[in-house]
Amino acid sequence: MKISIRFLIYFFFMLMINVSNTFGVSSDSSSSYIVKSTDYYVAKDLIAKGKYRDAIEVLKYLEKESSKDADIQNYLGFSYRKIDNFDLAAIHYQKALTLNPKHKGALEYQGEMFLRLNQVEKAKENLKKLDEICFLGCKEMEKLELSIKMKLKSVESKY
Repeated sequence: MKISIRFLIYFFFMLMINVSNTFGVSSDSSSSYIVKSTDYYVAKDLIAKGKYRDAIEVLKYLEKESSKDADIQNYLGFSYRKIDNFDLAAIHYQKALTLNPKHKGALEYQGEMFLRLNQVEKAKENLKKLDEICFLGCKEMEKLELSIKMKLKSVESKY
C-alpha cells in the first residue's frame, strides 16, 4: 500500500494541531473554533489602545448577546481591572472561569488582579493551575510567573 506525501503532511499537520490543543499551546480563547462578531474585535482593539471604558460598553452589549462566552467575561474582567474596579473585575473573571475553568487568559489576569490586591498566595494558586494546563508552557503562565517575581521584589507589573 502506497501512502502519498500529501497524506503524510496532512496527517502530521492534524496531529500537531491536536497535540498543541491538548498541551495548552493554543490560544487562550475559550472558544477558539467559534467565529466572533466584529464588535468583539472592536472591543479588543479598544483594549489594546487603553480605552477600557469604551471597551466595557462594547463588551457589555456583547455579553447580552453571548452570555456564555468566557472570552467576553475575561475581557470585561481585564477592562474593569485596568480602571481599578476590582469588585467587577473579580465577578467577570469568576464568570469566565465558571464557563471555562481552564481559560488561560482569565487565570493569568485574575492572578494579576490578586497581585494588585496583595493576595500573592491566590496568584500563586492561579500559577499552579496554569502550570497544570500548560504542559509545555504558555505565555500566560510565563507572564504571571514574572509578575509574581516582580511583586515579591516590590516592582509593579506592566500586565
